[in-house]
Amino acid sequence: MARSLAEHRAAAMSLLSQMSTLDVLVGDAVGGMLAEDLVADAPVPATAVAACDGYAIRAQDVAQASRSSPVTLAVSHDVDFDTRSRRRHVGGTAAAVVSGVPMPDGADAVVATADTDGGLARVTVTLPVGAGENVRAAGRDAAAGDVMVRRGTRIGPRQLGVAAALGRSRLLVRPVPRVVVIAVGSELVEPGSTRPGGGVPESNAHMLTLAIRAAGAHAYRVGAVPDDRFVLAETLEDQLVRADVIVTTGALSGAPHDTLPAVLSRLSDVEVVDVDFRPGRRHGLGTVEVGRDGRGVPVFALPGAPAAAMAAFEAYVRPALRAMSGHDALERRTVTATAREPWEADPGMARWVPLVLDTDPDGQHVATPCEVADGWALSALARANGYALMEPDGTDVARGDTVTCAVWEA
Repeated sequence: MARSLAEHRAAAMSLLSQMSTLDVLVGDAVGGMLAEDLVADAPVPATAVAACDGYAIRAQDVAQASRSSPVTLAVSHDVDFDTRSRRRHVGGTAAAVVSGVPMPDGADAVVATADTDGGLARVTVTLPVGAGENVRAAGRDAAAGDVMVRRGTRIGPRQLGVAAALGRSRLLVRPVPRVVVIAVGSELVEPGSTRPGGGVPESNAHMLTLAIRAAGAHAYRVGAVPDDRFVLAETLEDQLVRADVIVTTGALSGAPHDTLPAVLSRLSDVEVVDVDFRPGRRHGLGTVEVGRDGRGVPVFALPGAPAAAMAAFEAYVRPALRAMSGHDALERRTVTATAREPWEADPGMARWVPLVLDTDPDGQHVATPCEVADGWALSALARANGYALMEPDGTDVARGDTVTCAVWEA
């Protein structure tokens, strides 16, 4: 069976439905995707508050204060967070305050403790302050109705701090998908390891695990699994417990020793198809049923060549994962660049071309392809900081042509 890249991408997007929203404690929301706008229900702060420890005063009462000629005021009362109602400030006095407490009505500034003698019954002020100094006005951080964090924002430390400052104890979020990455092949060994007869260092699962995390999902790498039907099936079944998605790489060539298609067909509704896409043509897509509740875990089976695995990830796995997470922006940022060197189209095939993007003396983007004469090489992935995705009906790119390029920023 064969399909176009557009058809395969559409199938991938339909396979991964958005994670269900959860109402969680604010401290458990980190890493999740905010499923609703975080809105200030009231002004923040709700009333004018002291911005530092010191004394609330009327600025005019200390306008003449200096170190050589300080001003002394009676301390009328202490303001703390247990005060049930704001007291009216009496002119010519000071009220002891701590940072964050509501300002007394009529006081318009705070003298920092460091600019006084710290007195209890009477306080000596050695520096003048202007009206509004050391005071956070009502609504300074946000007005009622302001959207503080937009829906679709990944919740990190700053967003969590805003939610807590708004008094939110719970948040509605989409949890982060858990993706298990499995490299398949009896020839694979862990980097730095050796085996009789040699072997191929396993690189794809390392690469894809980090790429998945950069896309906003949790990723768990499983060590290389041999082309053994029993071991492979057992590994897949074991990982279903923690996986929202499974990504495999390798073992799709159709050779007698490649057992992945047979194992997937026994465990799941997964099709292995030829996709009109270069590099790497054979891909697998489907679901594995878990338990008796009919829950299906999506499976992406990617080619084993590193460049082909990364091309497939960028073309359809990454956007599907971001849609599943609740991201609004599914695609990478693009720029328009001028081709520094030519490259050929592949008639009837979509083609993924890694590029080096830089700028010319005029500050315009320039794209140079990273392909090598004898095919795809690891050096192309190492050097590239962007790529172009050529449509099946595209034409050759000549030097000086304008091309749209995706930028690798992570």
